[in-house]
Parts: sequence; C-alpha cells; structure tokens
Amino acid sequence: MSTHKSLESKKYIEELEDKIVALSLQYKSKANELNLLNESHEKSVGKLIHNLRNPIGVIFSFSDMILEDLDDYTPDKLEKHIQIIKSSAAFSLKMITTVAKNTQLNSPEHRYDFKTINFVELVNEVINELTENALMKNCIIKTDIENHPIHLSLDLTEISVALKHIINNAIRYSDENSVVKIILKENENTVDIAVIDQGIGISEENLGQIFKEFFVVNTYSEDKQKCIGLGLSIANKIIKDHKGKISATSSLNKGSTFKITLPK
Repeated sequence: MSTHKSLESKKYIEELEDKIVALSLQYKSKANELNLLNESHEKSVGKLIHNLRNPIGVIFSFSDMILEDLDDYTPDKLEKHIQIIKSSAAFSLKMITTVAKNTQLNSPEHRYDFKTINFVELVNEVINELTENALMKNCIIKTDIENHPIHLSLDLTEISVALKHIINNAIRYSDENSVVKIILKENENTVDIAVIDQGIGISEENLGQIFKEFFVVNTYSEDKQKCIGLGLSIANKIIKDHKGKISATSSLNKGSTFKITLPK
C-alpha cells in the first residue's frame, strides 16, 4: 500500500513538474512577445518624433514670417506660404494617423471584424475613391475584374486600407500620363488581385525590404509627396492576418507589380 502511494506521489510530482515547465515556457514566450512589442512601439514613437520635426518646424517658421511681415505680403506670396503650411500640416496628420494604425495592428488587443462581403464590389469602390488621385496625374486606371460577385470573409475596413495603400502607391510612383492596371481573377481556392504600374520601379536590392516598417526606397514620390515608409508594411500585416499573401516584382524605370492572394 505504501509503495503504491509512493508511486502515485512520484507520478503526481512529475506531472506537476511538467506543468511548471510548460507554464515557464509559455511565460518566456509571452515575455519575448512583449519585448518585441515594446521595441516596435519605441521604434514607431522614435520615427514619429523624427519625421514630425521638419514639418512642424516649417509650420512655425512660415507662420512667424507671415505674422512679422504681413503688411509686406503680396496676395500671391501669402497664398504660396499658406499652401506650404497646409502641406506640412497635412503630412504631419498623415504621419500620426499612419503610425497610429500601425500601432493598432501590432497591438495584442487588436481584433478583426470578419464578415462575408462581395470582394469585387469592394475593389471597385476603392478604385472609384482613388480615381481622382489618378486624374490629378493624368494617369489612367485600367481594370480587368471579374463581373460576378465573389464573397469572402474579410474585415471590410482593414482590407480597404490595405488595397488603398497598394493602389495609391502605384499611382504615386507612376509618371504622368501612364497606366495603372488592376486585375482581379477568381481561382478554385483563392482570389488574386494584381496592381501593375509603369512607374520608377524598385531595385532587386530593395525589393526584399519594402514590406519592413519605415523602409523607404525613395524619400519622395513622383508627385513630390514625402514618403513615410509604413504603407506597404501595414498592407502586408493586414493581408497576412487574412491568411493571404502579398508579393512584388519590379524593374527599375519600367514599373512594379504587386500581387495579393486571398483564400476563399
């Protein structure tokens, strides 16, 4: 009887030790995740501060100039300087909004709101929203999109953000009077969307890094807008969280193709 109890106690202790080891490994894993999140957060805040210094400095400088010499300003000069202030303020707001979105997506508390939606309808809506951006550069958006509904389980808001980043990038880095082509095809188990531009392209050296946070190939786009380096990273995160894939091919001075694959 004593031997039996001894064996039971030994087994219980061994099971307890196994549970303690498992909990310890779980704790270590969570601690590592937390450290990575803290590092990512610190990096985002650091980049935000760095990137806001210049536009905020411009806003203060030109505001001071206007206030000090307002009587000597011609209407044209005043309009020009106010436009510079407006542009710097717009960039600052965009920077804050983009970093906030990136932080939200990386938060362990972030949850997606998956619903069944018509993906074809969504893609067409995003294209319509960005058509004005294309027209401002005399770019033509050509489409080859399935003409029947394709229903996918997606977070409508987040997948729209991803698509806008990819399509808007194609427009921004394209020359004037060029074509951006968007192809949407349904396969047996997946849906593919390709965004093809005739822009400045990306070197082979940089192509493997474009989805990293804050990686910037060109400081300014073709329309002279300063680049933040988070758009592709955000799109990549959203697509992956939808169990999809995103890839890019490119040739310098010829253009780039971004392909998104989503499961059905």
